[in-house]
Amino acid sequence: MLKPLYISPLGKGGVDIGIQNITRAMQRAGHQPSLRRLSHLFNFAPMAAKLALGRNWWQGHDLVQGRSRCAWALRAPGLPLVTTVHHIVTDPLLQPYSSPQQRLFYRLVEKTYDGLSVRLADEVICVSRYTQEQTRRTYGDRPTTVIYDGIDTEAFTPAPDFERTNDLPAHPVPIRLLFVGNRTRRKGFDLLPKIMDQLGPQYVLYYTESFQGVQAAPPHPQMVRIGTPDRDGLIAAYRSCDMLLFPARVEGFGIVAAEAGACGRPVITTNASALPEVVNHGETGLLCELDNVQAFVQAIQELGEDPARRLQMGQAARERVASNFGYAVLARKLEAVYRRALFGSN
Repeated sequence: MLKPLYISPLGKGGVDIGIQNITRAMQRAGHQPSLRRLSHLFNFAPMAAKLALGRNWWQGHDLVQGRSRCAWALRAPGLPLVTTVHHIVTDPLLQPYSSPQQRLFYRLVEKTYDGLSVRLADEVICVSRYTQEQTRRTYGDRPTTVIYDGIDTEAFTPAPDFERTNDLPAHPVPIRLLFVGNRTRRKGFDLLPKIMDQLGPQYVLYYTESFQGVQAAPPHPQMVRIGTPDRDGLIAAYRSCDMLLFPARVEGFGIVAAEAGACGRPVITTNASALPEVVNHGETGLLCELDNVQAFVQAIQELGEDPARRLQMGQAARERVASNFGYAVLARKLEAVYRRALFGSN
């Protein structure tokens, strides 16, 4: 039985969900993980994290793991250090969609923190092959291991017979699209009204509220805001849509695409960054050229007019996610990394 200690400053989005999934996966596999959450302020000052953890904070654990933003500051006496790289903030794909202030912070601060963690950790985990390659290009050739973010495929499940449920706000149009993510350019939110402009009146797009708390009016009459659902509400939303629309520019993994697939829904997303590692084009969804609004429109119409193909893709998506991104797979791969860190080569 392994007793990893996970330390994570509070965050939002896929990175925060990822550490929770790791903890649950290891618990379900029979281990005794502990998750310590810290104030979000320690994302910016991880060197002070040990003060918040208290004396002898590492005792009773086998190893320490943290995201690359903060892991370098969490070295404990006699314990291996493991870090997870979720994405590279200086990724060239990301730069056009970041503000000048963000780019400056990424280059001067976060890149430094990430680099320290990659250099000092005993084991480095990357959440996709894409992230692994970006890590290599940025920080050099040190050994890393790809372990995809896990999905709780016992919770994220299709409705019986993959039927569409009715847990989204009522709307008279027949085809329901769903977008899950922040209202940011990185997530492709700015493309959504442009896509809806070119779709016919038979489509409606439901979208989640921004994690930043922005509550602006819907930017298009065929777009419906559904707030910030909890996990159960998110599962209900996936089951209640016909397909996920996710035109993100860059993703370190693409947890939203995996969640939708686990719920038996095809995904229309971008053929860039790590997203093709989650979605198999023509099998579990459709991949579109980056920023190509017309390509997204055609893909939506292609599936919107073919319910049998949507069902077939949804079934294939469920099988792919359950086989590749479930908790059992996640725990097994983590165990191998942890045992290597503790005892040497497998």
